[in-house]
Amino acid sequence: MNAENLIPSITSMGGGFFIGLTLGYFAKKIFKITIFVVGGIVGLLLYLQQQQIISINVDKLEEVSNFIFTSILSSFNNVTQSGDTTSLGITMAGGLSAGFAIGLMKG
Repeated sequence: MNAENLIPSITSMGGGFFIGLTLGYFAKKIFKITIFVVGGIVGLLLYLQQQQIISINVDKLEEVSNFIFTSILSSFNNVTQSGDTTSLGITMAGGLSAGFAIGLMKG
């Protein structure tokens, strides 16, 4: 093996790592913002219900949340069952997953 054969693999792995690092960092930031907003909305609704300003239909809320989670899971299953993720190659996918994991930890 000479260096000319290793350069594409190294650049693919390094590029994948930095892309994964960026994706992991921003995924963690977006997740934190989303959880903050949803928690604020839920807290406001619970406060308004406690003050008897509004009334929350818990059965309807459960039905809608089950529908949303089922939709998210089915779309995730559709994405993971497609063969598009295997075309990245082992070196790109390895670097991407390592960078994503570190990006999630460091955010």
